[in-house]
Amino acid sequence: MQLEENKIDQLLGIIDIYPAIRVMHFSEGSHLLTKKIYELCREHEYEYQLNCTNDIYFQKATTRYSENKIIRIKRFNLSQARYNIQAKLYDYLFVTSNIAQEERESFLKKSYGVIKNGGLILIFIPKGDLEQNYIWSELLSQNNFVATNSLDIFERYDLIISKKMHGWGG
Repeated sequence: MQLEENKIDQLLGIIDIYPAIRVMHFSEGSHLLTKKIYELCREHEYEYQLNCTNDIYFQKATTRYSENKIIRIKRFNLSQARYNIQAKLYDYLFVTSNIAQEERESFLKKSYGVIKNGGLILIFIPKGDLEQNYIWSELLSQNNFVATNSLDIFERYDLIISKKMHGWGG
């Protein structure tokens, strides 16, 4: 995934500078976004959980980022029964992994449980793919996410952002 550095900085400006922010990221490959999230979390002493959805990236990430109080790197199987293993809730959930269409609803249901009330999910899709935008937006709505919007800030990707609302669906 190739993202422009200045646009990543612009995107990460949505992260509130408050104490005890937690960020989760589902990723299948190393890219600048991971580095930038890590740097932001290190600077502000936020928690960052990087869920590597393939083994090669897990090996690269554990080599590049030594685990510490800021980052936790996990080899992650998207089909596992639930995602909230530590009873932690996250303010922001970034999704750069490719989620197969038949897994998306299950992914959103399990992701819902790890996001704080009012937290955001940010899903990257190929630029201009209106069908994927529609499918994700409908699934988000059906799974109790609201205020879904698309952002056109990257050259090769569109970004779908949606919010988990307090007391909705659970």
